[in-house]
Amino acid sequence: MSGKRAGEKLADQNTSAAAAIVYQALDGTTLDNPSRFRLYERSVSSFLRHGDVMKAAMLYSRMTREGYIPSIPLRVQMHIVKLAELSVPEDTLLNVMREGFAQQTFDEVALRDLLRILVEQVEASPTFLRQVVENFLRTREAGYTLSNDTTTYLMGTAPKGDEESVKYWSAYPSAPLPPDPEQPSYKPTASAYTSLLRNLAATKPTLSLYKWTIERMQAENITPDLPFFNALIAYEVGRYNFEVAFSIYRLLMEMRTSTDKPQAHTFSTIFRAIHRLSCSHRYRRLHRVRIPENMPSPRAVFRDMLTCHLEHTHHRPDKPSPSVDRICTHKALRTFMARRDYAAAYTVVRTFRLFPTAFGPAGLPTYRIVLGGLLGRMETEYPLLTARLTTSLEPDSIWTYRFLGMAQLPLVQRSAVALDLGMVYRLLQAGTDPRLSLDFVPAPDYARAPPAPEEELVGQLDDIVAREGERLDQFAGAARFRELGMPTPAEFMRMRPVPEGTSYEVAPLERILRRAIAASLPRTGEPLEEQVSKEIVEAKEEMAFQW
Repeated sequence: MSGKRAGEKLADQNTSAAAAIVYQALDGTTLDNPSRFRLYERSVSSFLRHGDVMKAAMLYSRMTREGYIPSIPLRVQMHIVKLAELSVPEDTLLNVMREGFAQQTFDEVALRDLLRILVEQVEASPTFLRQVVENFLRTREAGYTLSNDTTTYLMGTAPKGDEESVKYWSAYPSAPLPPDPEQPSYKPTASAYTSLLRNLAATKPTLSLYKWTIERMQAENITPDLPFFNALIAYEVGRYNFEVAFSIYRLLMEMRTSTDKPQAHTFSTIFRAIHRLSCSHRYRRLHRVRIPENMPSPRAVFRDMLTCHLEHTHHRPDKPSPSVDRICTHKALRTFMARRDYAAAYTVVRTFRLFPTAFGPAGLPTYRIVLGGLLGRMETEYPLLTARLTTSLEPDSIWTYRFLGMAQLPLVQRSAVALDLGMVYRLLQAGTDPRLSLDFVPAPDYARAPPAPEEELVGQLDDIVAREGERLDQFAGAARFRELGMPTPAEFMRMRPVPEGTSYEVAPLERILRRAIAASLPRTGEPLEEQVSKEIVEAKEEMAFQW
């Protein structure tokens, strides 16, 4: 009974509470000698499995002081832990293991416990793990094969990117492990295969490894769970097999239940895949991939995310749920900004203001995604804009020209507008005006800022940059941005440190995005405000519920 309660605490990662339960049982008088021995053995092994070597060593020492002789597998494990602390050569560790392997009581369950210590405590290399397994097999009878549990565990220990080790163990002969009558029976789960697929996704995996994983799960009658499907989607994205990844995602949405439905990690992976495919021509050329016909629109994926969020929270959108988080929302926002879908980006940004508990507050990363997307478009269009200005051609069709309101400038001043810190100032300044307009926004000429005193150019580089950022903000009178709940230009450019977790107002971002939408619209006789509102309403109808 004490072992079961201690096991429950260990499952909750509460090793201190588990140790207290074990010591309370040992200090009592109700345990006979066989029961005390089993409690010692299982407790020491359990603490080793959970990485608490200190508590395992203390129990092991008390066990030997009371005159109990630990089992051979446990003696080998503790000996390895002690030698590892002394940084002895690997040959010495192998010699100790060979002595234990020679005893038939050192079975495969004990081998996995030992491997777990070598991986988590000793940080053994894949090559050394192979040597350990080979030495173990030499002590077994001819025709002996490793169990499925052991080969699956070894595949999961392969470092990210080490496809060679994964291939080695996936091809290793294995068979189901016969049940141990003294060990409690358990139903295999998908967690080991989930970890395996996550590791494979970091490499350039082959189809044979994927098929091996599915066949092994079928053989063990394991039902895939949501983490497995998340890992599978990431695996297919890693193989550039986007069509399959999107098919799996659509299947998850169609088969969701009240308890099992896609979560934030699922949507993050899908947004990342859409961003790669639809926003980067270079990525598609480099990997020789095409946009599959079943790629969902990012607006539809965002609507799926909000749908699952509402189902989780019973239509109380401001409550947190597993379907949304700030990381996933930022990935959606980055995708829309890269696609220049500013009405959709406006809808995403609005969720930060309306439902801060569920989506989290807007922070400096939020501002960098929005402003960075606009600055990136300006940088792309600036060569064409400059060419139009120098040849007196009409540049009104260029989005940057309209967004900056350059038509209001005299001809000689238009080419003087540069992509520098002043442009960041203009973008932030546009977020301070509640009126929607495409008027030109002036900015200070940072080139005319007085030079820094020599004494401020001494010290650590980070300190020098921070002082320079503060000086430039003072020159531009940028303190007013902070008063309005916005970052200053120097803070945005990482010239001045910003405390982690600092939140900012969302309304300025909404104003900036409304201006970006306005600059994207064709000129008509309709008022600009009405055109922008129509674009936002259309995006909201496609993406969100009514708020």
